[in-house]
Amino acid sequence: MRLWTYLGAAVSTFAFGYTLFIILLTLITGRDAPGYASLMIAILLLGGLNLLSLGILGEYIGRIFNEVKGRPLFIVRSTMGIDAGIRQGSWFRR
Repeated sequence: MRLWTYLGAAVSTFAFGYTLFIILLTLITGRDAPGYASLMIAILLLGGLNLLSLGILGEYIGRIFNEVKGRPLFIVRSTMGIDAGIRQGSWFRR
């Protein structure tokens, strides 16, 4: 899942850099293809943000999954209370 986060950040960074490149190219040379710049910028930026949010959401769900597996958070060294008397009974032998 971390891969999608990094890929989304990379695509978003590329889209931002490409946006600056297209704007500078249009200002310097004065030629452009109508609609190309805005379409490419929108597709790249929204795709990158989509992958970035998918990666963040995936990492969050993955951490939730690891928490709800039912594994103990610690190892019990000794017990105290009601269960301690049962374990010391005559029927509990190893």
